[in-house]
Amino acid sequence: MILLGDIIEPKQKKWVMKLERPTLTIIAGSKQTMEVLHEQLEQLTGDYLSIKAFAVDEGLPLDVRDNIILYSSAVAKAEANSLSSIQGNESFVGKRTIRHQYIEKLLTIPADEKVLMVNDDDQTTIDVIESIYQLGINHIKFVPYKRGQMFYENINTAVSPGETHLFPSYIDNGIDIGVRPFDMATILKLIDHFSLDDSISSKVSERYLRNMIGLHRKILVAEQEAIKTTRHYQNVVDTVDDGILAINENKSITLFNHRLEALFQKSANEVLHQPLREIVKQELYDFIVHSTDDNKFFSMNGVDVVAFRQHMIKEQTVVVTFKSVHQAFEIEKTAQREQYKKGFYAKYDFEDILGDHPVLLDCVRIAKKLAIAEHPILIHGETGVGKELFAHSIHRTSLRKNGPFIAINCSALTESLLESELFGYEEGTFTGAQRGGKKGLFELADNGTIFLDEIGDISPAVQAHLLRVLQEREIRRIGGREITPVNVRVIAATNKNLQQKIADGSFRSDLFYRLNVLHLSIPPLRYRLSDIKQLTNYFITKSGNWMKVEDEVIETFLTHSWPGNIRELKSMIDYALVVSDGTTITKEDLPHDRLLNKGLSSTDYAKMPSSSMEAKEYCLILQMIKKRNDEGKPASRNYLSKESDDFNHPLTPQQVRHRLNDLEEQGYVLKGRGRAGTHITLEGEHYLSQLTAHSKRL
Repeated sequence: MILLGDIIEPKQKKWVMKLERPTLTIIAGSKQTMEVLHEQLEQLTGDYLSIKAFAVDEGLPLDVRDNIILYSSAVAKAEANSLSSIQGNESFVGKRTIRHQYIEKLLTIPADEKVLMVNDDDQTTIDVIESIYQLGINHIKFVPYKRGQMFYENINTAVSPGETHLFPSYIDNGIDIGVRPFDMATILKLIDHFSLDDSISSKVSERYLRNMIGLHRKILVAEQEAIKTTRHYQNVVDTVDDGILAINENKSITLFNHRLEALFQKSANEVLHQPLREIVKQELYDFIVHSTDDNKFFSMNGVDVVAFRQHMIKEQTVVVTFKSVHQAFEIEKTAQREQYKKGFYAKYDFEDILGDHPVLLDCVRIAKKLAIAEHPILIHGETGVGKELFAHSIHRTSLRKNGPFIAINCSALTESLLESELFGYEEGTFTGAQRGGKKGLFELADNGTIFLDEIGDISPAVQAHLLRVLQEREIRRIGGREITPVNVRVIAATNKNLQQKIADGSFRSDLFYRLNVLHLSIPPLRYRLSDIKQLTNYFITKSGNWMKVEDEVIETFLTHSWPGNIRELKSMIDYALVVSDGTTITKEDLPHDRLLNKGLSSTDYAKMPSSSMEAKEYCLILQMIKKRNDEGKPASRNYLSKESDDFNHPLTPQQVRHRLNDLEEQGYVLKGRGRAGTHITLEGEHYLSQLTAHSKRL
């Protein structure tokens, strides 16, 4: 076989006009490595060299002779020389690089990420890392693999040149960069040894460089894309109204947007990649680095701001956003406008509660005190007394007045519908579920108040779910797994006797005590008949009619028991306004079927004590118990006896005990043992209202 006959001059000391090609022997550690290296050299120099290849793990001939022995690694050389007699004019260990088709995988790894480099030999592992860095791929922080060590902290990505079976089991992202080929320096060393013609050397170099050019083109494109992406993200954060700052695990600043330049009075170029401690004051440094708080107020260069801190654990990054207090107020106003559009606001105030009766005024006085607290409130009252009116007023007087107010009637919805309304659901939870899921009312009422009307009618399943919200201050949507914290005050209302429902097992006692932290009892209309005339005039005026009311109408109203309370009164006024022919509402204009046999009977009022002295004692004891309970404390017999001295009506402990026994028999108080003391019941509060009115008539 004639090689290079047309291009090599006879006088040159080159390989010319020979029937056989010069020979080369490759010795690698594994069969896979041997095949890759053999294929590489065949493609580049196969026209000019005869190449043999052996793998140590497949065994070697007893005697290996050749012009050049080329080893894949120092480890392969040592192993080969221990197994066989190897002779050659020259032998050396080739240098290896990364195959260009795998470079793209390495370029996709995020900058500064720690990556485990895995190989079966420590020195080879270091060699692989160095070869990657020499290619200019230096955005990754490689950690060398050590045999026997199966866990590496903060490392989720591993890279290996064909030894992926050594990856630790917990690694999420494994990248195989394949067997490494010889680099150009090794190829040129072979060409020089065999004294191949310059044109042949050029052709081999051209073949190698063609691959390298493609590799470098990919690297250049990737770098340009990275720069373009970085600029894009920087432009995005620069357009945000909030100041944004980020630091890495070394407490160096990695992000500093345009908004912060004005706040700190420093340019981004001055602070980027600088230690945070050298840029910010100690108070802000402590908040960013050491604090567990999510936000904090700062005054910086005359500007009041709130800094919000978020720790990105996986990225080992802390991001801090700075929002001006003025801007926060504007956002809050916008949120309030949106809440108003959706109807999530309180419509009534205490000024809308009409009446001058002492029982009502006392109820309003207590409600205003309860509004300032943050505890749940349980409102009790008959249907139509205005429980929702009080709930609206309490919210508008509370510290949450700028937050949403959401009311829901629990008795108007089925169990499943009520659950989905209160707690929301995830997409696909049930047929017809809204795409993307739906927020529940507790999520929508965050930082505000939710009013649960007719709480006594909810099912045991909803009771259990509601109890968790009150205990843990967090919700989980139906069909979901994610826990969402909520900051909501609960006001509940009922016309049922919840203590009786607890006794018959239809209402949870633990939920009752969670809801009944603060209690408000609203008197029925029959306990404040003196307010009827004022209410009647109000409803007529509100209707837009200018009509008088005969005294006989008011007298009739005063003898009615009003089971529907104020709602019934309004309904009766609306009826009279429609049927009246003149400018005066007369008794004939009233719905007589509603008034028939509806007068006050002896059963509408509780039985009054037989003597005025007895009435005053009952009234005094109940007043003292209620005052004590409103302070969150029980009332003992000794306390009641001692306090009665201040009312110029002293009662001995024995007298107090007898009166308490009578009141307990009628269900007006609950006596506890020992330090538990005495508590007034809902019926007891109503009875106290009647006693107060009765005493004034005496």
